Amino acid sequence: MIPDADALLALLQTTRSAATPAERQFVLLNRTREAVPYHAAVSWQARSGLLLHSGVSSVDGQGPYGLWLKRLARGLARRPAGLVDAADVDAAVAEEWPQWWPPHLLWLPAGAADGTDLLLVREVAWREAEQQGLAQWADLWRLADQAAAGSRRRRVFDPGALWLALRRPGRAGRIGRKRWIALALLLLTLLPVRQSLRAPGELVPREPTVVRAAIEGTVRRLVVEPNQVVQAGQVLAELDDDAFASRLQVARQALGTAEAEWRQTHQQALVDPRAKAQLPIVQGKLGERQTELRYLEQQMQRTALVAPHAGVVLVDDAGSWAGRTVQAGEALLRLAQPQDQELEAWLAVGDAIELADGSAMNLHLSSRPADPVAATLRLYAFEAEHRPDGTLAYRLRGTLAAPASERLGARGTVRIDGPQVPLIYAVLRRPLAALREMTGW
Repeated sequence: MIPDADALLALLQTTRSAATPAERQFVLLNRTREAVPYHAAVSWQARSGLLLHSGVSSVDGQGPYGLWLKRLARGLARRPAGLVDAADVDAAVAEEWPQWWPPHLLWLPAGAADGTDLLLVREVAWREAEQQGLAQWADLWRLADQAAAGSRRRRVFDPGALWLALRRPGRAGRIGRKRWIALALLLLTLLPVRQSLRAPGELVPREPTVVRAAIEGTVRRLVVEPNQVVQAGQVLAELDDDAFASRLQVARQALGTAEAEWRQTHQQALVDPRAKAQLPIVQGKLGERQTELRYLEQQMQRTALVAPHAGVVLVDDAGSWAGRTVQAGEALLRLAQPQDQELEAWLAVGDAIELADGSAMNLHLSSRPADPVAATLRLYAFEAEHRPDGTLAYRLRGTLAAPASERLGARGTVRIDGPQVPLIYAVLRRPLAALREMTGW
């Protein structure tokens, strides 16, 4: 059977118009049978090891069939174009040949290390005219594939080639000043820059101890002042204990009465059986009074709040607490270690971007803006919080890069370094976001 010339011409036109290498490979492997019938077709690229098969999208290279095909293709790489049978290949490959393929194979190598070799197999012997026609078709397909690949590479923008072209003498004049400026602006907009943000920040304690009211009551006074250094066990605040003092006095008197009653009943029980029967009741009352007294003594002790450890007192206004009623567990003040600091910043919702852990943070203090405090990001809150000024912001926390040298509460502006982005994105991000909010697109 002589290959259909019209069919081969149509296939060549289809190959030239194919947009991707996969489409061109599909034409070679699957649509070639429109001109000449065959059982299966395989393409092989020796340099890349790419193995493609007709009728399927991919071949498992680690499966039995895929491994056998690779051994066959490597063995045929040294042979010229022509017919191949089981006697022409290695014994191991020939032994498995009947299991996978019919006996008649047509081998059409590319003749170049980076070319595409073609294998066609069927049960009917190949005629001389078919061999010549398919060999010519394979050469034409390779030329069309190379032309399409070269055209694609020329369409890809190459900044290096453009720069070399612009450096050639007289090139700028031929391009024209306007075009050269446009190209320079295009390259400038694609220039990668590091995205940076600004946010208000301050130095805060990393793990402060919160001093809370142990009981419900009224604050008599705060004994300490803001930023005062205290020692462990020092009294920090006092709650009003008048009510507990009166109850404690009553409990002590009730305990004395219960002890006298217990002694009297204990003496009578030695001679009076009825008094002996009352002895457990009297003893229970005595234990009840003792327990009540111990409880009130503990409550009296809890009206004085003491420092659990040495540190600096952090409180906004110590004088505003006098006379205020507090609930059990309500926070009165914080106690922090002066050297246990970290950086806290509040990032506005409109400025929020993706920040990775470990991003650089620098606090430029209002008092010393030229000597920033360096830190690395360790916490980026998921939810925005309401700030005292009514705005929404994300909390950022950073670990100081060096031992603390500034006082707690020092404030300033924090610069946060984000990822690298094109310059055009960094410039247009906020305007585009505002435009989208206004238009809703």
